[in-house]
Amino acid sequence: MKHLEQIKETDTEGLCFQVKHKTLQVPRKLYLDNLANYDEPFSEEAAQHLTQEYLDWKDDQGLLGMIRIEDNPEENLVKLDVAMRYVVECEE
Repeated sequence: MKHLEQIKETDTEGLCFQVKHKTLQVPRKLYLDNLANYDEPFSEEAAQHLTQEYLDWKDDQGLLGMIRIEDNPEENLVKLDVAMRYVVECEE
């Protein structure tokens, strides 16, 4: 895979992150109503949109990462397992 040899990687000095997971339990109707303009409301893109709105509302300064979506129609809930990165002091 010669094309991969052209990629250069460097470590970023002085920038460290702490990863935290948040679990959001969203009423299923609220989830679907707020993502009605998405063709696939259970896509990661759609879940990230709603989650980012929530984080902005809470003034959470973390960087949103990947989200695992668990739809529970029987419980009328959509559970979102959200990975968040926070800038922290680097330990020397």
